[in-house]
Amino acid sequence: MYRKIGTVVGAVVTAAVLATTPALATESVKQTAKDASSPPGGIPCSVGKGVTTCFQKSGDVIWVRDEQADGHHAVGGWGFGNGDSDVWDYECHDYLGKAAGWTKCSWADTIPESATITFRGIEFEGDTPLFNGDAGPAMSSRAS
Repeated sequence: MYRKIGTVVGAVVTAAVLATTPALATESVKQTAKDASSPPGGIPCSVGKGVTTCFQKSGDVIWVRDEQADGHHAVGGWGFGNGDSDVWDYECHDYLGKAAGWTKCSWADTIPESATITFRGIEFEGDTPLFNGDAGPAMSSRAS
């Protein structure tokens, strides 16, 4: 009897944790940012505590900048749609740290010409996203 109760309680707790944990992109849709200079002016950005993420339509580039030397790494998470949830399909990881300045990932083969994407900056500790005041979602349409 106790074994059945423990199994049911464990399943409920697991379901609750999974329901409140944001989805992470699979390994096949992650990129590690490359060292770069800086994004062009006037592009849409999502600015928050710890991370700034911008989208450059020309070349379909996600720019990421780690804003704090705190041991966390910066991620530009993005996906298709209007940003109604904290789920993103793709990630641009910046492991270079604050001192490196801007870094970027190119998604030219992924974003269709007429797509709308939503992106946000996320701090990560290892593989765990930290949503403690990071940048909120920003939207950009790929078509001019």
